[in-house]
Amino acid sequence: MRPALSFWPAAVLLLTLILFCRPADTTVPLEDAYSEIGAAISFKANECGHQPGYPLLIPANPPEYGIRLCSLLIIRQDCPFRDYPLACIELYADICDFCDVPGLDP
Repeated sequence: MRPALSFWPAAVLLLTLILFCRPADTTVPLEDAYSEIGAAISFKANECGHQPGYPLLIPANPPEYGIRLCSLLIIRQDCPFRDYPLACIELYADICDFCDVPGLDP
């Protein structure tokens, strides 16, 4: 009879893990993404005197990692600021199979 009792704590723990351990949502709302990237572009444009002649289009609900990486690299980029950093392609990793740059995973 004793072994049957030790089964219940393990079953409860397993059930709790299954129900409550879900991956966290790591996406950023589009408005927040444009705000953060826009602030980085504006800062760098003021520092360098110009910015790329084309917009950086951000997909809906981009990954937080891609937004943080892109904005940080825009700010750290040397002048002249003519192009966006290659790592900004990480913004499209969720919607584009070949856009995930190796070595830039969170």
